[in-house]
Amino acid sequence: MRIMLMFLFVFLFIGCTKPISVSKEPIKKVALVIGNQDYMGNNDLKNPINDAEGMKETLESIGFETMLVLDVTLAQLNESLETLKSKIEANKTIVFIYFAGHGNTLQKNSSEQFLMMTDKKQRTIVSIFKFYDFLKKVQARHSIIVLDACRDYQKHYTPINGAKNEENFRGNIRYDNGLKKDVKVFVEKNNYEDSLPRSTIVSYATQRNQKAKDFSRHNRKHSPYSYALMKYLDDEEIPIEEVFRRVRVSILEETNGEQSSSEEMKLEKNIWLVPKKAKIAFSPPI
Repeated sequence: MRIMLMFLFVFLFIGCTKPISVSKEPIKKVALVIGNQDYMGNNDLKNPINDAEGMKETLESIGFETMLVLDVTLAQLNESLETLKSKIEANKTIVFIYFAGHGNTLQKNSSEQFLMMTDKKQRTIVSIFKFYDFLKKVQARHSIIVLDACRDYQKHYTPINGAKNEENFRGNIRYDNGLKKDVKVFVEKNNYEDSLPRSTIVSYATQRNQKAKDFSRHNRKHSPYSYALMKYLDDEEIPIEEVFRRVRVSILEETNGEQSSSEEMKLEKNIWLVPKKAKIAFSPPI
């Protein structure tokens, strides 16, 4: 009897001290990074390509397989999304979509952001809801959308005295000859649904009705938003909401409160892009 009790004690002791392991399916991380700056006439920007290239490097440094596309037309955007789709495993992939370039809304105080492509035959803008629709179809496990563009409203893209983009904002759509007439714009909308996909966070470089600056005073080759995002995105052990909070604080300080980033989200769990490298087998939820 005593031998049996000793055997039981040793068995329980070994069982209690054995390291606990938790098997987790690997999470794939893929990104589409877009930088648009070669627009028609006086509407060219200086830094979206620099920002996109910097974001590609940052994302790759934290394990994302990244597609970089520059000065894309609507047709090229559609091709890029198809390529991205082929890299996504449903419910097993974190998808990161980044856009830097011109942006506007078509109605005051609208939540629908429009992003300008670089089509030369006609100005072409795409609704952010196009990305929503794409992410719902591919069934990403978690999605992050980042838009470094203006969100201000300009009625029918009315020209403003034909001036050059001297203030360096990412939304001042101006017509070349300065005539007071509307600029024709092709709106690629397609009645996309406006609801966020599951477990998604969207980060905008501005609040509604704000303009996004093209130059940071810390680094003239990047915008204030992208400069801050590249600085904080690879911070370890913080959820993505904290990354974007740090970005917002940085922008507010740099612009004296003139520009502030903002987020919309429907997260189911915390998203940790750079989780803590713990010795134990448990890891933060993703």
